[in-house]
Amino acid sequence: MNPRPAPSRHDITASRFLDAAAQLIDAMFVGSQDDRPPRLRHLDFPAALEWLRVDDVIRIAQDGGDGPSKKAFHNRWQHKDQFVRDAVIHTMLYRDDPGSNPGTLYAAQLVTLGRAGGFTDFAIPMLDGMLATLLAHPRSFLLMHIGPILDQHPELGEAVLGQIRLDLANWYHGYTTVLEAHDVRLRPGWTVERVGLALSAMLDGFLLRSRIQPEEMSACRWENASLLADAMIAFSVGVVDSDGSGRTSRAVLDDVMDIN
Repeated sequence: MNPRPAPSRHDITASRFLDAAAQLIDAMFVGSQDDRPPRLRHLDFPAALEWLRVDDVIRIAQDGGDGPSKKAFHNRWQHKDQFVRDAVIHTMLYRDDPGSNPGTLYAAQLVTLGRAGGFTDFAIPMLDGMLATLLAHPRSFLLMHIGPILDQHPELGEAVLGQIRLDLANWYHGYTTVLEAHDVRLRPGWTVERVGLALSAMLDGFLLRSRIQPEEMSACRWENASLLADAMIAFSVGVVDSDGSGRTSRAVLDDVMDIN
C-alpha cells in the first residue's frame, strides 16, 4: 500500500481552495452585484477594507483623550459599512488636507509651462515631481483598489467621479493655455479633452507600475528624465500638429513606417 502523499500547496486539494479564492476575487470586481453568483451577492466593498477597525479610528481621533467619544462616533454611523463609504470619499477627495491634492497642485503649474522657453526643461521636472508626489501619497492607490466596483456603489462613484472630472477640467484649462501660448494645434481627431483623458490614463498605469516594478522603472531613466516624462513627451509629439500639415497622427506614422 502506497503512503498517502504529503499535503502540498500545489496538489489538487490546494487547487480547490485557490479556485474558491479566485471566485471570491472575481466576484468582488464584477460590474454589478447582480452578476455575482447568488451565494456571493452579500459581499460588499467594505469587506476589502475589513482591516479598518472602528476602535482604531476612535482612538486616533481622541488623540490622547481630548477627542470625540465612542458614543459620538456611533451617533453618526450606526454601521461600519456606512462609515467606510464616507471615509473612502473623504480620503480620496483630500478633505483632510485639500492643499495637498496633486491633481490641483500640478494642474496649476501648466500655466507656467505655457510660458516656458525651454519647454521640456520645465516639463520633465514637473512630471517627475508629480509622479513622486503621487507615490508619496499612499491614498493614490485607493482608486485602483475600489475603482472596478464603483458601479456597484452609485453614491460613492458619483462623489469620486465628480472630483476626477473637476481635476480633469483644471488640466484641460492648462493644456489649452499651453497650446495657445506656443501657437500650436492638435492633429485631427485629437481634442484637449481626449488628450487629457489619455494622459490621465497613462499616469494611472505608470503609478501602478512604479509601485510594482520600482527598480525597473528607475533603471529606465534617461538623460535625467523618467520613463513617464519621456513617454508623455513622445505622446505629445504624436498629437501636436508640429508641421502644420493638418494630417492625422495615423497618416504620419503610416508614412514613416512605409517600407516601399
